[in-house]
Amino acid sequence: MEPAIKLESLTKRYSFKILALRGISMEIEHGACVGFLGPNGAGKSTTIKILTGLIRPTDGKAYLNGKDILLNKKEALSDVGCVVETPDFYTYLTPVDTLTYLGKIRGVDDLDARIEEILKLVKLEDWADTRVGSFSKGMKQRLGIGQALLHDPRLIILDEPSSGLDPKGMAEVRDLILRLKKEGKTLFISSHMLSEIQQTADKVALINKGEILAYDTVDALGKKYFTVREVTVETADPVRDAQLHAVESMAMVRAVTVENGTRLLIRFEGECDECRYDLLRGLFDAGIKVTSFVPKGLALESVYMEMIK
Repeated sequence: MEPAIKLESLTKRYSFKILALRGISMEIEHGACVGFLGPNGAGKSTTIKILTGLIRPTDGKAYLNGKDILLNKKEALSDVGCVVETPDFYTYLTPVDTLTYLGKIRGVDDLDARIEEILKLVKLEDWADTRVGSFSKGMKQRLGIGQALLHDPRLIILDEPSSGLDPKGMAEVRDLILRLKKEGKTLFISSHMLSEIQQTADKVALINKGEILAYDTVDALGKKYFTVREVTVETADPVRDAQLHAVESMAMVRAVTVENGTRLLIRFEGECDECRYDLLRGLFDAGIKVTSFVPKGLALESVYMEMIK
């Protein structure tokens, strides 16, 4: 089976001086949820606009579900739902009017029932008959996500789906993305919300200055680019100077910080379970009564900042 998304040496030059994409290549398998991360101007929106047929690349190929977006745009986009940048709608229409209009263009079956289902899904059922002109940015974002899902596509492309949403709205979008994942949808999500991506995406693609720097799971990226980890240790008794010296002398330990006498923040080198076991055994050998040993998970933000600096 062809990948859901396939990019081959995709290049976009806006002018002689502005090279937005530098021959990027990537494949996304069906059913995957991939986060697309990078700073402003990195090439995220340019990539999504090419994938959705809004602009043409200078060179390279882009395929959706095996269909060439350049040669057969209509067929390539037939099973795709997307939100590109900030969605906007006719201000004099209501959500029901808007989705009815778009649903008829798409040829959606049993349209009235599907619109009711979508409005509940994006939490707009109470504003179904309110004109969009009175909507906040966050409400328009919800409607944008709703129209992307209206025809029940297999592939969903979302550009900053949490933009303009309050914390409650962001949590609802996150839950919706997780629900779509369970349904087997393929999701390609551009975002600056690193924590949101970490909670939803199977893989992340990091882009900067038009180049894909890395494309893998967060854990795999961490193992590749980071060897130093941190663990928080709580102790029953205050740590004595001799015990602290014993911990600092361990071969794997890079730094130790003591907080309130009974909390140690230990930076150590090594990722494997055996390394953590050796560290814990060393604490016991030093006579430290350990009551809590909590390794710190690798944050996507750490990988992201390390890659783009």
